[in-house]
Amino acid sequence: MKVLARIIVLICLFLGNCVSAEPFKVLVLPVDLFSVCENYYCFPEVSEIFAQDVISNFNKSGGILSPDLYTVRKKLTSNQTLQSSVKVVLDKYKSSNTVDFAALKAVSKEFDAKSVLLISADVVQNSNKRNVWDVLEVTSVFEGINLFTMEVSAVLTDNVNDVVMWSGKYKRTLGDNEERFWAENTAQAASQLEKIRFFSKDIVSKNISQNIILRFYPKVTKPVIEQTPAKEPAVLQNPEGNIKPQKEDYGEIQSETIYNF
Repeated sequence: MKVLARIIVLICLFLGNCVSAEPFKVLVLPVDLFSVCENYYCFPEVSEIFAQDVISNFNKSGGILSPDLYTVRKKLTSNQTLQSSVKVVLDKYKSSNTVDFAALKAVSKEFDAKSVLLISADVVQNSNKRNVWDVLEVTSVFEGINLFTMEVSAVLTDNVNDVVMWSGKYKRTLGDNEERFWAENTAQAASQLEKIRFFSKDIVSKNISQNIILRFYPKVTKPVIEQTPAKEPAVLQNPEGNIKPQKEDYGEIQSETIYNF
């Protein structure tokens, strides 16, 4: 009986540990973390939009915990040494997509997170990178007609072993059918903001969150097939007079993703 009782106790302890296992902690850092309301429209920076959506997805999953950006900023601003380290990390990743593991290790310890997710978003034209809201302001003033591409990159680091666990890149063409990305008034600028929010919430942040959750829970998490926005199919008239719908092609959702509105 004593042996049986010990076995039961051990089983209960084992099951209790499994149930009470703590979720993984991931610190999410957008490269524009410290650029608060510095653009002409006082819109949130694009990398911050993506980061906050990813954080929300993590915390809703139940398997990954991530502090919100307000909490992260508050802690960093109260520690000048730590804030300087984070700025070095973000500047390096923003300028050259390189990861400073030495600086990240110290940051990870302060936030009790073994992994950090860096997120960058830039507008590219002729190999030149600019802030998306700066581009909108310039094109609105000078009525510029150019093809702009927003590039989003994300990298998940393991700061215990100093390795990259996952990385992804996403692209989206900015502009209307005439390749114009501009706004003649605040309402039109706000409309551009909503397009980017949509791109973040329904495409990029969802895909980033899904890939990272699969890294931590590969056996229990089922991938979700991305559903592209429903659009009325274009109608084409063939020589025989039959009407055939034209399918929209948004590309695949994968590590490197091409998606255009």
